[in-house]
Amino acid sequence: MINKSRSSELLIEYLSSIKGGVGVAFSGGVDSTYLLRMAKDACVGQVVPFLLVSPFLSGKERTWAHSIANGIGLPLREVPWYPFDFHCIWENGSNRCYYCKYAMYHELWSICREYGISNLLDGTQLDDLNSDRPGLKAIHELSVKIPLVYCNLNKNNIRRLSAKLCLPTWDRHSQSCLATRVITGTFITQNLIKKIESAEELLTDMQMGNTKFCVEGNSAYLEVSEEERLDVEGQWTKIQGFLQNIGFRYLYLRIKV
Repeated sequence: MINKSRSSELLIEYLSSIKGGVGVAFSGGVDSTYLLRMAKDACVGQVVPFLLVSPFLSGKERTWAHSIANGIGLPLREVPWYPFDFHCIWENGSNRCYYCKYAMYHELWSICREYGISNLLDGTQLDDLNSDRPGLKAIHELSVKIPLVYCNLNKNNIRRLSAKLCLPTWDRHSQSCLATRVITGTFITQNLIKKIESAEELLTDMQMGNTKFCVEGNSAYLEVSEEERLDVEGQWTKIQGFLQNIGFRYLYLRIKV
């Protein structure tokens, strides 16, 4: 069992040892929020949170990230990038996440240098090492630091420590970019991303924000837990009509195992 108290002490020691300015890749999620708060408290140099903004980031997540960073007392600096400039991203092969992360962090490093920042931190945590995350290779190749991993912190530790700090993200569900809704092999287009964002706004408005939305070709899938199934089925006519109206021809309901 990981000793979360000792891990947080190690994180403070690590962050306080960093020389020079620090940039934090920030999303407003559980991990990057905890990292930013700890960096603010422990780092001796300048700490700047950066939000990578692209069509893959929903407007809702963009607004949320700004509100969380402002609450910590470190306003976000936005870094725009454009994934559709890279065929290796929009073609959506098995390494799409690697190319995405590489392009994002390559751009972010350029901005950090303009700010005179020599350290770039990412909120990857211990559990991420056990999942399929091709982007971790890009993080390593671009010399991005991952302090939560170095200090043995996993998701449960981070949630508990975040709750102690009264961070509003402590119990937030994991979020991912809009491109992750597209099954490998289906080309990612600007129009498709807009459709996905519209569909997820509908589900959120219907209080079904935990329902996973996936796209493959011109088919859309809703993945729900057994507990959510009756709610979704009860609203299926409305959901179906909306999704067909924005261009999804075939609709399916899947139960999460």
